[in-house]
Amino acid sequence: MTTLPFVDPADLLASAESVEPLPHTVARLATLVADPDSDIREISETVSLDVSLTADLLRRANSAALGHRGAITSVRDAVVRLGPSTLLSLTLASRVGSRMLKALPAYGLRPGALWERSVAASIAAEAIRSRARVPVPAEAGTAALLHDFGMVVLAQHFGKQILDSLALAAATDGTDLLETERVVFGLTHADIGGTVAEAWGLPLSIVDGIRDHHEARDDLSAVSAAVGLACAMSFEITTQETDPEELEIQAARRRREAAPLLRVLKLQPDEYHDIVAISRERYAEVAERYGA
Repeated sequence: MTTLPFVDPADLLASAESVEPLPHTVARLATLVADPDSDIREISETVSLDVSLTADLLRRANSAALGHRGAITSVRDAVVRLGPSTLLSLTLASRVGSRMLKALPAYGLRPGALWERSVAASIAAEAIRSRARVPVPAEAGTAALLHDFGMVVLAQHFGKQILDSLALAAATDGTDLLETERVVFGLTHADIGGTVAEAWGLPLSIVDGIRDHHEARDDLSAVSAAVGLACAMSFEITTQETDPEELEIQAARRRREAAPLLRVLKLQPDEYHDIVAISRERYAEVAERYGA
């Protein structure tokens, strides 16, 4: 396979570890949401320590998109209204979303496409949680939102020229980009994303969910399986493909590859389409009101 010069995996990992850290309150919030023994009081107190986070939370909770009538004026009521998993996803979205808006031509992503796909994956993860016949922890939606953040780090570290060379190497050798990343860099964007999440102090379940999102094995955790399945579904949720036959061919391939993930989550194969349909409808609502 074609290789690129002067690529040092240790240097790349160091770049991932040096990504601008999250505010302490955000990392603490992620830990609380991932802890089944935490309660609304602890979560509310953590949010209250961050003035900008509190303001954003109250604004979201009072959004017409939530369909409520009475005004929400306290952090506790806002946390109850949104739910811990949605709260965490919204919080991280406000901190990292702007970094995911740039085009990534090597991955076939126009400006904003990575963020749109990440939002779609987070929405799909929530739908999967509601349908799975095994408990899927609340942090799955957040892990799905961040699952491709490693692409951002690669773009910042190497720049357009190297990533274009990566795409050319994949095309020349007839392999997919993930395998090309592994051979050229010694790491994949999933590995890099996991390293960033670890450096941010996010819970191990989120770290593993990001690292494993291209894995399809029967021994994955529920979070990792949900993130992997949500990642596969995000393509169908956001696709603009105009050829129905080609779309169905790609969807059928993803469903076959997702079979181990469905088994982990105790979902039937025909539920894949149902979850995509539910998520696509929800994604359209979010995109219309907020812009994905």
